[in-house]
Amino acid sequence: MRKVKITIAALFFYFLGFSQEKTTSSYENKPLTLEEADFISGYYNQNGNHSAIMGGNGSEKLDEFSNTLDLKFVKKYNQYVNTFDLGLTAEHRTSASTAYIEKAPDGATTSVHSLNSKPIYATTSRASGSGGNYYGSDSESHASALYGWRFNPSLNWSVKNLENNSTFGLGAYYSYEFDYNSLGAEISYAKASADNNSEYSVKGQAFFDRREMILPFEVRPTDYTGTDWQSKTSFSLDNSYSQVVNQRLQFSVLADIAYQKGILATPYNRVYFNNVTVGGERLPDNRLKIPVGLRLNYFAGNNVIFRFYYRHYWDDWKINGNTASVEVPVKINPNFSVSPFYRFHEQTSAEYFNQYATANPLSDFYTSDYDLSDFKSNNIGVNLHFVPGSWGVFNSVDLRYSHYKRTDGLAADNITLALKFK
Repeated sequence: MRKVKITIAALFFYFLGFSQEKTTSSYENKPLTLEEADFISGYYNQNGNHSAIMGGNGSEKLDEFSNTLDLKFVKKYNQYVNTFDLGLTAEHRTSASTAYIEKAPDGATTSVHSLNSKPIYATTSRASGSGGNYYGSDSESHASALYGWRFNPSLNWSVKNLENNSTFGLGAYYSYEFDYNSLGAEISYAKASADNNSEYSVKGQAFFDRREMILPFEVRPTDYTGTDWQSKTSFSLDNSYSQVVNQRLQFSVLADIAYQKGILATPYNRVYFNNVTVGGERLPDNRLKIPVGLRLNYFAGNNVIFRFYYRHYWDDWKINGNTASVEVPVKINPNFSVSPFYRFHEQTSAEYFNQYATANPLSDFYTSDYDLSDFKSNNIGVNLHFVPGSWGVFNSVDLRYSHYKRTDGLAADNITLALKFK
């Protein structure tokens, strides 16, 4: 099952602007005011037949609804502009394979097996028991209700010094799901040239996560309680340099590094082995990721912009990936613009990935999560941007649709509505 983690960043898209900033040498003091409010609502639907919960062989059907509210407050004092961003995202997900955490997949047969200190492997016939496949008093409807929700509040503060064109920022994040809690913090700094034609920015983030070690139904020991929690820490450092070359061309160079340590596997993801046994996913407890990228924006005229993006990704799980995208905003009239876009991605497989029923039980690590497999994907869509003007209730309205397809059979549709108030 594709791990869908739609956050504020994931739902954010270009609110197109075709004007340049005006600067002033005079400063004015203003009290704290609500300058902008954004409401973003999205629906995501996917289908496929390589569910990670079911060991790489099962329905990946998923429906997800998400709503995000962002409030932006601004206070100006002498040469300092303080900005406070408050955000809250709520998502509800319905997944066909989620219920199989609490019952064995239909038709699955395994034999009892255990390997040293590794998790217990058990027969689905023993786990099923008499009268059904459910563990204890759990039921499919209870599991769906419990597993469906995710909440993500955030708070960001930044202060811009208009005299030296620098910006300093701090941020805090929290995320809650039934089996996963995350607390995050960030610190950022940006320095622009006097003429605003170049800027360097750096951002550091740290996330401290806890995951409940919920095992697949048939591999649970007899004394299983499902109350064991383990930790994961993630650190990242993002660097960006932007340059205005001339009136038509701008570019940005991106160079990031990320490191994770702790429980990186999803314990209720199954792996079926080549000796007809089943176990839970096992992955290393650390991971290093290094993506580098380039953005190019070319203004072809007053009404057309070409936005190009390329990224190369590498990690020490042996995944190498390349991503390229293009978006072409076209201004139809002063109030309406259309932006078709296309994104291509390809990646190699992680060294621990195994297709259904092919993993070696003697290996130290194994997964059948197709997000870690070798695949290519295409994402195509369009963004419609509308500015009502002085007579409208909203400052702008964006409607974005995309269709996503992978070579492993996964297909998805995503539609997002964004309303901006000022």
